[in-house]
Amino acid sequence: MAAVTIRLRWSTSEQEAPYETVNLDELTPRARTLAEAVAAAPLQTATDIWMEHDKPLHDTDPDWQLWHTEEQAALPERRPWRGWAHYPIESATSPADYLEREARKIPPSWHVLGYRPDTPVPSLKAGADDKGMTRDMVLQYLRAAGRPIAPSTWSSYVARGQAPKGRKIGRTPLWDRSDIDAWLKS
Repeated sequence: MAAVTIRLRWSTSEQEAPYETVNLDELTPRARTLAEAVAAAPLQTATDIWMEHDKPLHDTDPDWQLWHTEEQAALPERRPWRGWAHYPIESATSPADYLEREARKIPPSWHVLGYRPDTPVPSLKAGADDKGMTRDMVLQYLRAAGRPIAPSTWSSYVARGQAPKGRKIGRTPLWDRSDIDAWLKS
């Protein structure tokens, strides 16, 4: 069992947030990279972590020539991220469920690089390959593809088996982008 000890909960003036052990093997690859990045931080707390885009800069920034050399533009864009939601000490949500929820906030075209941009997490490749999308991410993806669907319509498709088969992490259903693309084509 691979595990890390990290502190994710927010401290209050009366009570110090505890460090908790998280079993990395129970997490999806995307949430695992998030936990590994937090564990690599000096205080092992939820702080800024570095993200990396799946595509090189010259594919994502039309004005790259104004700011970057060709060598720089051939590399993926990197940015710090601190999109953590408040996770109170008294919350009944487990640290694993919290990490799963926070990991799904990261857009599918971005992945966790690590606590620092020069120190990638051990499961970087697996995390980058995890393209599981929540319902809201699927709806946003469909809207961008020119096929907007209301949340209630998507729920009906799922209930009737007309949507691609997803998987569940905890109580959260996830769909792979490749399955959504195939469904769009059919």
